Amino acid sequence: MRAERLWRRVLRFPRLFLAERTVLVHGDVDPNPDPRKSRYEARAFDTRSLRPLGTAFEAQGPVNLARAPDGQQWPGTVLVQASRRSVTVRDPSTGTPLLETDLAEPGELWPDDVALRVLDKEAVVLLFGEDGDGGTRWWAVDPFTGETVPDLADSRPGHEARGERMSFAGDFLVAPGQDPGFDPVILADYEHPRERVYRLEDGEYLGEVESHADSETVAARVGGRSLLAVAGRIHSLPDLELVAELGGPRTLVSLVEWEGEAVAVYQEEDARPGGLGSWYLDRLRVRYLDRPGQPVVEIPETWPGDLEDLVAAPDRVVVLATTEGVYALNVKP
Repeated sequence: MRAERLWRRVLRFPRLFLAERTVLVHGDVDPNPDPRKSRYEARAFDTRSLRPLGTAFEAQGPVNLARAPDGQQWPGTVLVQASRRSVTVRDPSTGTPLLETDLAEPGELWPDDVALRVLDKEAVVLLFGEDGDGGTRWWAVDPFTGETVPDLADSRPGHEARGERMSFAGDFLVAPGQDPGFDPVILADYEHPRERVYRLEDGEYLGEVESHADSETVAARVGGRSLLAVAGRIHSLPDLELVAELGGPRTLVSLVEWEGEAVAVYQEEDARPGGLGSWYLDRLRVRYLDRPGQPVVEIPETWPGDLEDLVAAPDRVVVLATTEGVYALNVKP
């Protein structure tokens, strides 16, 4: 069986975002060596009907989806967007701005990631990127005033982190970073990629695990527990105990809850058969993390193009962003 096509649009480096029953795809449609001059588009889809919620619209800079905070006359799900000078909340169906706020402390560099969360009934926007001094940092701002939230931040040494994302699971924030050092044998600097875990309410650092330079990290609250998937492994949060090993460090993973169970939907980059030239079959796997032995089921459907990103929704739908468009798979129980 073939996946259902949602959008024929070919995007460069597409990313998928999920909140409630809305999935958003965001990517580069007019590549430029300078990312600030590239043109990005976004489009939202309903994970139940698999229909678009509106037309595509331009959205520069990092974006994300979030559940709207209570008390606002906004749609249930909103898009949050950031630049080095401002944060914007938009309707993901149309791209219409709902809130635009200048930052009280604008940065010299564009952030690499943005997220909207509700802490103690108050909305905050979290940002991640370079700190301008050779390191990376995450910090929080008030979306209504643009003021920086005191004490809710951390900065660490490390290289440029363009393209890396924060992850959230329940009360925890996971931020990418590096552990720089010097190797006296080869007389060269090195950096070990890490994923650092923080308590979201106060920003306290709780621990970290090894990552991989090409790894996509995700965290989620599923099946009644907070989990972190990084470099082909799944850890529990906040103790970082190993829960499962899925494959190689470039394994694409989405964590989801299906019928009350914690599930990992994943695809290993190295799991592709060779000798087929430019055409090959990928396979997705489902691992049931709460069942004895953590059984693995292979999803038999195929799709065109190379897989760039995936996200699994509670409706037993897996949305795929590939080099040939956006597709969806309905996974049978």
